[in-house]
Amino acid sequence: MYFQMKNFVEVREPEGTLVFQLEDLMRYSGPRGLIASGVTMKLLGRAFKDLSPREPPMRHQIYILSSFPGSDVVDGFELVTRAVTRGRYILDLDKAPKDAPPSPAGGSMYFEIGYRDRCFAYTLSPEIFDKEWFEAVAAKQEGCKTEKEHANYLAYKFSVLGKLIASSDPFLRIEPCKLDERFSYKY
Repeated sequence: MYFQMKNFVEVREPEGTLVFQLEDLMRYSGPRGLIASGVTMKLLGRAFKDLSPREPPMRHQIYILSSFPGSDVVDGFELVTRAVTRGRYILDLDKAPKDAPPSPAGGSMYFEIGYRDRCFAYTLSPEIFDKEWFEAVAAKQEGCKTEKEHANYLAYKFSVLGKLIASSDPFLRIEPCKLDERFSYKY
């Protein structure tokens, strides 16, 4: 038996389906957002499977509440869903449960993804987003003292990306939730 690695997500527009590959997210965010690209891919891939299992979701009917303020994850959400510029994205640093892994950018690795009248909450695994990850990002994301140190940090980020993408279940918990009332939505 083999693990089926899926490195793309699909969304629908009235005119057809759009496919976003992991490489698209990586190109959009650049090397700074390597791990963020994987977070976006795994999170949206699982959410779309949970929320619209028979067909790709309509792009303009996806809602995101995030407890993670990292700009590269936000950029990934925007690329795939257009939720940020279209008012379907909320940042709420206080919504996460206490056991969600903390983020060096503030907040936690917790997200709620809604589609039409359904919503699921996703808490990412502290096995991936652990103390080593927290400390490495906190110390090196804004720059390193030497090129060699930065090269080692990039290698570390690729290793976390690989662990995340190759994980069959990078979540601590997935549970149904209610779409946040702050969203004014029509579908």
